[in-house]
Amino acid sequence: MIVAIPQLLPPDLVAAINRELDATPFVDGMQTAGAYIEGIKRNEELPATSGTFARLNEAVQTILRQNNDFQILAIPKAVAACLFSRYRPGMFYGDHADNALMGRDSAVKTRSDMSITMFLSDPASYDGGELVLDTDTSPRAFKLKPGDAVLYPTYSLHRVEAVRQGERRAAVTWIQSMVRMPTQRQILVDLALVLDWMLKSLPGKPHEHAEFRRLQKVRSNLERMWAEP
Repeated sequence: MIVAIPQLLPPDLVAAINRELDATPFVDGMQTAGAYIEGIKRNEELPATSGTFARLNEAVQTILRQNNDFQILAIPKAVAACLFSRYRPGMFYGDHADNALMGRDSAVKTRSDMSITMFLSDPASYDGGELVLDTDTSPRAFKLKPGDAVLYPTYSLHRVEAVRQGERRAAVTWIQSMVRMPTQRQILVDLALVLDWMLKSLPGKPHEHAEFRRLQKVRSNLERMWAEP
């Protein structure tokens, strides 16, 4: 499941994040690279030890906790700390699949079922820098507006194309879902979308319709069967 979420981060938060990033030094992104990444990653990242990182991470985490679309799509059990990155001319991130477990320097590990990239830069302000996701049939490229996000399976190969001009900024994090299997998550998302359509389309009060209540019961029972809280 690959889903774009428009305006996940509100404009005022994006502007505040960019102001903070303007004033904070970045470090070599290889400091967070996995064992097989050497040579294919060239970017810069906000150090997780900075006070700026703590403020920005909490602001984004609050939005993720409050956003209904994200909650329905990801069914999150845990969300890893964000990674704030920038790509200047000549920087890129080659094809890779993200680590299965996040938090290598922490006693608490997060299984990465889904990844989310939140765009922070105006796409007209830089050339290149597309996020390209391998769909096994044809690659899909994303270069979205500031605040827009794309949610995708962590196991899929993906890359960031080389930036030719300007600066690309993004926030990325990883989600451990309460529903481990992607096919089961997809079923729950499909049912949620149908229930949402019924809420908007059925005459009167949707809960008065037996069909709505029955479908709602089906989704709840499937979630009860599959969820690992």
